[in-house]
Amino acid sequence: MYRLVFQPHTTARQPVAGDAAHLLIGRAANCGLCLTDAGVRDQHAAIERHDTGYIINDLTNSNSVRVNGIAITSQRLTTGDEIELGTVRLKFEVVHEPPPGRRAFDSWQFFGIGLVAVLVVGQLALFVWIFSQPHPRNAHIDIITPKAPEVTTAPVPAAAPALVPLAASVPAVTSAPEVLSRMLKIVRVERTDPTTLRVIIKAQVGDRQLDPKAVAVSVQCFPAPPGGIQWLTIPVTWENFKTKELSARLPGLCPNYIVRTFYKNQPQDVVTVTPAKTQ
Repeated sequence: MYRLVFQPHTTARQPVAGDAAHLLIGRAANCGLCLTDAGVRDQHAAIERHDTGYIINDLTNSNSVRVNGIAITSQRLTTGDEIELGTVRLKFEVVHEPPPGRRAFDSWQFFGIGLVAVLVVGQLALFVWIFSQPHPRNAHIDIITPKAPEVTTAPVPAAAPALVPLAASVPAVTSAPEVLSRMLKIVRVERTDPTTLRVIIKAQVGDRQLDPKAVAVSVQCFPAPPGGIQWLTIPVTWENFKTKELSARLPGLCPNYIVRTFYKNQPQDVVTVTPAKTQ
């Protein structure tokens, strides 16, 4: 944007501002800047806007346009240049447009911002509440140091399959083991037939994720038959707080038996079944 300021003259005139791509100056009525002063032709000059700036062109082909006192046919204008057209003198000034005013927020924008803020605060409050809840069962077996019971090592028979990697290191307790938090709880033990034992166990460990490789379940008959303790096959996948059904094959003569559960080599639960309980 630019403006043309009339230099001191017998008649005071207001500056003329323009930003058109082509401004025609002259005496004719169709000129953008109409001048009736002496020496001004009908179409005397034109100011054009280019990428490199503003350029004034002489349309009379008679060297009747002067810039800073020098006759020109075409000249790039800069701020402060003085243009002479006949008896008219104009000062060219580049005017920088003021930056656009800051757009005011409307009520819908305030409403949207408030809604987003409420949702964010609500989610943060929900996360804080979730993580502030006590750990399930308020216990973790990794930090429990129970009193060790008297144990005797019962080796796994060479013919028995390797059902659980940690089974060989789990002690065979001669008396009822000390029950910790029953994180592998024996829900039910029943004999479906003389040689099949059905064991239902619920996992409710303190860990966020149950590790099936750390689970061991044993069945011990007494009087002890050949083979000693039997280790049951543990499922490959076992979700925490889920119930699983395991089965064991019992010898023909096994009126009494003990079912024990272990997690990370720690005794969890025990059920002893005798003829008095099975009748």
